[in-house]
Amino acid sequence: MSTRRAGAAPQEQDVSVTVAGVAIPCRFTPSEGDAVGAVLIVPGSLFSDVDGNYPTMNMRPHAYADLARHLSARGFAVLRMAKIGPGTGSQTINPMLAASHVDFLTRVAVAAAGLALLRATVEARPVIVAGHSEGAVVASLLAGGADRRAIDGVVSLSGPALPIFAVMREQIAAMTPPGMAPDLALFDRTVAAIRDGTALPPEAAGDPRTAMLATMPAMGHAYLRSADRVDPVAALAQVRQPVLIVQGGRDASVPQEHAQALRAGRATLPTDVALFPSLNHFYKRTPPGLPPMQSMMLATESDTAVADAIAGWSRRSLAPA
Repeated sequence: MSTRRAGAAPQEQDVSVTVAGVAIPCRFTPSEGDAVGAVLIVPGSLFSDVDGNYPTMNMRPHAYADLARHLSARGFAVLRMAKIGPGTGSQTINPMLAASHVDFLTRVAVAAAGLALLRATVEARPVIVAGHSEGAVVASLLAGGADRRAIDGVVSLSGPALPIFAVMREQIAAMTPPGMAPDLALFDRTVAAIRDGTALPPEAAGDPRTAMLATMPAMGHAYLRSADRVDPVAALAQVRQPVLIVQGGRDASVPQEHAQALRAGRATLPTDVALFPSLNHFYKRTPPGLPPMQSMMLATESDTAVADAIAGWSRRSLAPA
């Protein structure tokens, strides 16, 4: 179900979808001029609003708002979605139904509702699903599933090639000071306990590498368990539509080796890669050597080169249906 409400900028429209007992904010940006295509932006893993800001973390990269505006200027109509969670504008309508959102696959149902709303709002083809970070995995599952005929192409925006616990392990190892071997024993024991549904090691709450996992509610652990069952490389390999893999070279969250693994998994399927050496996870121009948290906090304009890459790939690879 979708609803429309006032409050968006004049050139945009605030809308929402309700899936499994939760109302999820969306924002529609019309194309400048006649539409040459339509894009659904699927958000990543953290609690983001429709613009791609993270209010509970005081991070405001506005990457989804930037990308929507840049794509609109290149002739695309765009629908972007908030992520369910605190500070994002999502509202629980039916708590019993909402319990299903602890299952990662419910994210695919949410994206499917966004796709249906986009198609009901604009008739332009090609229809592209662009998933950011964890949202790239959602986009792969959506495009390889029951809605595949409604989707002409998929864009993986900094998508991971590893399941979620492996991504977290890689991130923690990367924070180890130079010259030191990473100590991942406590992390591994903590993850093993989460997978088994048993008590976490008592010391996990006091270690910065595991504190987030240790203080997470049980439903958070359930979500991670379900997400960890999905192999992103295998999911993208099931997508038969053309794929564009977009990757920043200074992405501290999902390093560019992930893009290479995703590309290799596609084998001979139609796939392009757009690598931007100086961009971070949110496509900000990032100085070399900037610490990961400072990189994540950048609030500058996202680089228009990403929208250029999507537009060029669409012209080359996606024939109108």
